[in-house]
Amino acid sequence: MDTVYVVILAAGRGKRFWPFETNKALIRFFGKPLIVHNLERFARAGFRKVILVINPADVQFYMDLVVPDMEIHTVIQQEAVGMGDALLRVREHIGNAPMLVVNAEDVVSPDLYNELASNVDTGVSFLVGKKVDRYFDLGYLETHGDRVTGIVEKPGDGNQPSDLVNLVFHYVDKPAEFFDILARQTSEQDDVYERALDTLLKKSPFQFISYEDIWLPLKYPWHLLDMSTYFLTRMAKEYRGKNIHVAPSAILDGPIHIEDNVKIFDNTKIVGPVYIGKNTIIGNNSMIRESHIGGGCVIGFNSDITRSYIGDNCWFHSNYIGDSVLEENVSMGSGSVLANLRLDEGEISSVVGGKKLGTGRSKLGAMIGSFVRIGVNASIMPGVKIGADSFVGAGITVSTDIPEQSFVSGTSDMTIAKNTKRVRELSRDSYKKKLSS
Repeated sequence: MDTVYVVILAAGRGKRFWPFETNKALIRFFGKPLIVHNLERFARAGFRKVILVINPADVQFYMDLVVPDMEIHTVIQQEAVGMGDALLRVREHIGNAPMLVVNAEDVVSPDLYNELASNVDTGVSFLVGKKVDRYFDLGYLETHGDRVTGIVEKPGDGNQPSDLVNLVFHYVDKPAEFFDILARQTSEQDDVYERALDTLLKKSPFQFISYEDIWLPLKYPWHLLDMSTYFLTRMAKEYRGKNIHVAPSAILDGPIHIEDNVKIFDNTKIVGPVYIGKNTIIGNNSMIRESHIGGGCVIGFNSDITRSYIGDNCWFHSNYIGDSVLEENVSMGSGSVLANLRLDEGEISSVVGGKKLGTGRSKLGAMIGSFVRIGVNASIMPGVKIGADSFVGAGITVSTDIPEQSFVSGTSDMTIAKNTKRVRELSRDSYKKKLSS
């Protein structure tokens, strides 16, 4: 496969990913950016040539990027104006050589990379689709037998041409014609790439590759929890780095990956799978369960972190952090909590782009951008998002999203109204089962 170019689209900033500022492809798992995990999988499958379409803000990282056995080139997309524009940036580098177009941040089974390699060897263009049982705000494939005959981008729930969602693993054996169509294509929507591809499919249908294994798109901020769980369950092993200290009274249970210079003090319990980054300190009487903890964190006395993704250099002291995502350098004052469960135990929703969306989660805490400070005894309600560089004052309850660079203060006013929710019929047996397993 020395003649095949893997074109990785990594320039998008992801408006739906707010409040996080980090490029999705550069979010770290087990000390490595997501893009590196995916590149290594391509390398193991035998792919050798890569062109990365990147954002100007990420140039420094990609300048230093090296993956063994891969020849990596970068092309800058000055403005993130869609896949079509991104792909046209690589036209002069590829010409009519075969190319495989992929998203930088989607996570799939390693087996798919090997299947991609096998199908590339046939020299037949193909698209990959996955059968789904609910609507995703993505593209959908039209098929006839084992051929893809069309693609419709974001048709709206109920208007899907099939139950096959488009996964961006698009192999074009001779792309010169596609580039020509793409250069002429126009649209008032963000679907220039898909419209051009649909035109090409109407002229020459592609082979359809069905994929049925795990697929984790990184569209919304809460998707980071799914991705964190994926990496923890597949990569967390009993690993101990150099110069670590674990107090004799600390309890470590299950697969726990501990990097260099980590200190774990008395009476702390850690239940795997867990990753703990370099130079992190975990104070007395703390509990960490099924979480990814970044480097340089200080988890102070009596803190509980459960099923959460914690970025680098975060500070805690006597806090509860449940099913939450904290980007980087977030500090929480003593007694503040990130709640993760509604009183009626129903699905937690989130407002994205002015629309209220179901998250598919009954347990979801806060999603907090970088350099946020939260005062003592503050309560952040389930599903709340807080923008970067914001301060939340002491002793208040935050129940709505907070824009970046905000200073939140207030008093606690009490309102009494009729309760229309009932919990008498609800059962917590599933929660108890998880605790006892």
